[in-house]
Amino acid sequence: MSGPSSEDPPGEGSGTINAHSEPTSPVEAAGQRYDVVVIGGGVMGSATAWHLLTQAPGLSVAVIEPDPGYSGAASSFASGGVRQLFSRPENVLMSRYTHEVIDGWADWAPPSGTAEPHEVPDLGWRPNGYLFITDNDLSSRLRADFEQQVSLGVEAVWLEPDEVGERYPLIATQDLGPAVLSPRDGWLDPTAFLRGMERRSRRLGAVFLRDRAVDFDRTGRRLTGVRLESGSTVHADSVVNVAGVWGPGLSAKLGLELPVEPMRRFDHYVETTTSFAGYPFIKDPRGLAVRPEGAGLTAALVDFSTPGGWDLSIDKSWFEDVVWPALVERVPAADQLKLVSTWSGHYDQNRLDGNMILDRWDELDNYYVATGFSGHGLMHAPAVGRALAELILHGSFQTLDLGRMGLGRVLSGTPYRELTIR
Repeated sequence: MSGPSSEDPPGEGSGTINAHSEPTSPVEAAGQRYDVVVIGGGVMGSATAWHLLTQAPGLSVAVIEPDPGYSGAASSFASGGVRQLFSRPENVLMSRYTHEVIDGWADWAPPSGTAEPHEVPDLGWRPNGYLFITDNDLSSRLRADFEQQVSLGVEAVWLEPDEVGERYPLIATQDLGPAVLSPRDGWLDPTAFLRGMERRSRRLGAVFLRDRAVDFDRTGRRLTGVRLESGSTVHADSVVNVAGVWGPGLSAKLGLELPVEPMRRFDHYVETTTSFAGYPFIKDPRGLAVRPEGAGLTAALVDFSTPGGWDLSIDKSWFEDVVWPALVERVPAADQLKLVSTWSGHYDQNRLDGNMILDRWDELDNYYVATGFSGHGLMHAPAVGRALAELILHGSFQTLDLGRMGLGRVLSGTPYRELTIR
């Protein structure tokens, strides 16, 4: 079951790295200068540091993270899903890169003979597939998405309702239009994914500072330092803000207002009398998301009208009144279930269009942001890290053009939404 985890004690699991080893205290970092300071050490920060140091070995990179256990990070509460079924080509291609990372995960083990452990965290990768189901009103939109996905290299299968019923007899199909199955998609352990990227970035030389960024020093069009909660200042040639739900507040201190706020969402783990082993991750137009987990299922239905704010309280009626009826309508065998647990987390929800914002801000020459992932962050983290590294090192995207995910659409109020299922 996805939820907070602490696979490694803080500071362990990375072995001896090199001269960039982690300072023993924030004070030791005071006055130091780094080529790049990354604010946020979760899945985005770790992916960014890894790509920076892969593309530019010898670069000095500091990652500021107040909670090395990541107990409040969005990735700690993620479902772990990785899917290529998107309407926007950028999202499809970012997920395809994540598949490359998953396929090569075992190659991340350190060379033999080093002082580091010779294993990488087990991803627990479950390639059961993703199944997008729709009603007839969305069939033409789904067809357009499907054709684009296939053109971009996605292995996908078009299924009529009777074919869905033949493959997955526990799914009620009487009200369905067509569906699309991506059989190579699936889900993984979010904590293992994060820890693997963190270990790799440390191995390459990233310094992780246990502290919280609270403000900036600025001279003209450049940031010169990041002020820390401890009272120290870390000097930087470039600054990257990937602080999740805390990131927009930091950007606001510079005058950059972003339409991103923390938004509460729930996940539920239930046990049933019927086995759903082998079933894919199912999503429908109403937002129901359900997949096998252990002896039961995880189920969620996000209420996107939830007001923003720092609220992790659990509304016990949400499952009984909303999620369970939707679940039983889609998989009738779920009428006999036991709700085992419910947990809440925050999306960094982009209220403009639900897609991420990734760019360098034009008002500053050395300030980069990536935020507003709206539930897609974990699966797109490797591509986000790669894109940020390219912007910093080359001044432009080199691998995948993410220009339409930039600040321009935010500042002009022009949404770039997913068109079918979020």
